[in-house]
Amino acid sequence: MKLTTEDIHGLDVAFNEATLLGVEVAASRYICAITLAVLALPPAGPKPEDSRLQIILHPVGRVAASLRHGQWDDEKAEVEPFDIEKLLNIVQSFHGLPIYGWEFLDTPEEKFTRWSKRLSLDWQGDPSDMIHNLTLFQDGSPQRILDLRIWFRDIEFRRPSGEDVPIGTVIADGKRWWDGLYSGDPRTQGQGIFPLKK
Repeated sequence: MKLTTEDIHGLDVAFNEATLLGVEVAASRYICAITLAVLALPPAGPKPEDSRLQIILHPVGRVAASLRHGQWDDEKAEVEPFDIEKLLNIVQSFHGLPIYGWEFLDTPEEKFTRWSKRLSLDWQGDPSDMIHNLTLFQDGSPQRILDLRIWFRDIEFRRPSGEDVPIGTVIADGKRWWDGLYSGDPRTQGQGIFPLKK
């Protein structure tokens, strides 16, 4: 599906402060599966007991990653190489840290340029399937960081049960959570996130 500007903005909101649980690439099929525990609320009723969302990217044109032993801005930090088959293990070794910053889809090239010359992994798929990109990261302690960018054409969403989730639902549930945080919806409590006081 072709992502509109509104889709991209809505997904950026829906993914903000989500916990990154896994990223796995089926290289022979040019498919990438990402699991996030998102902040989402239904229109009514209690918050979901299981907030995991699987994101399916396909076909994938490229996967680039930089695993560095140091702070994000340390240009001398050691770069640890790894193969595409190890990506899931590397992501899981951070034990599920949040992603934040409100910008994940089709981010400017300069954000990639900052670490593109220090790659641990640069897997090439079909170069024609590089319409969109998704940029993720994990910033762990002590001084260990993973930057990751995936280029792809289409995106789909599934619940842990395997049920397909429309993009409009993903966006609306995420927006509802953030709107609820600022309006004092009690369903947003317990996440360690608090609205800024004016």
